[in-house]
Amino acid sequence: MIEFYRKWAEDYDHQMLQELGYTSPTTIAQLLSEHLTDTRSSIFDIGCGTGLTCVYLADKGYDNLDGIDLSQDMVRVAGQRGIYRELLVGDVNQPLQRGDECYDAVISSGTFTHGHVGPQPLDEIFRILRPGGILACTVHDELWESMGFRAKLESLVESGVAQCLSQEMDSYYRDSPPGSVTLMK
Repeated sequence: MIEFYRKWAEDYDHQMLQELGYTSPTTIAQLLSEHLTDTRSSIFDIGCGTGLTCVYLADKGYDNLDGIDLSQDMVRVAGQRGIYRELLVGDVNQPLQRGDECYDAVISSGTFTHGHVGPQPLDEIFRILRPGGILACTVHDELWESMGFRAKLESLVESGVAQCLSQEMDSYYRDSPPGSVTLMK
C-alpha cells in the first residue's frame, strides 16, 4: 500500500479530481462546516492523503488543521499546501499519538474503504474528540455491513459514546452511485 501511494502521490490530485471527478472530499468537508461553524475549531484529518478534504475547510477559514496518513509521500504533498498545522506519518489502525479530548472534529474521506481502514480506529477517534466533538466521514456503502461499520457505530451509540447527527447517501465521484456519508458526535 505504501509503495502504491508513493508512486501515485504526485499525480493523485489530477487523476482523482480531473479524470475521475472525485467529489467526496468536498462533500464531507462541506457537511462538517455546516455543523461546526467556528473556524478556530481544531480538526484532525484521518487518512489525509494529499489534503484534498482540508482544502475546502482551509478555503472557508479553518486554520487549526492536523492530519495523519500512512504514506510519507502523500503527507509530503499535503504539507506543500501550507494548510496544516501539523502532519503525521502513521497508521490509524494503531493508537493515535494524540491526547484525550483534544479535537473539536475528526474528518475522513476515502479512508474507510477497500484495503485501507476498517471500523477499528473508531474507539480511538472518539477518544480524541472533545465532548460534543464531531466525526464526519465517508464509508463505502458495500463495506457498511460486511466490514462491521454499522455494528461498530451502533455499539458506540448504544453505549452513549456517540450519537448520529446525520447519515446520508452521496456519490464519491461525479455521476457515480451514492455511498454512505456519516456525521456523528
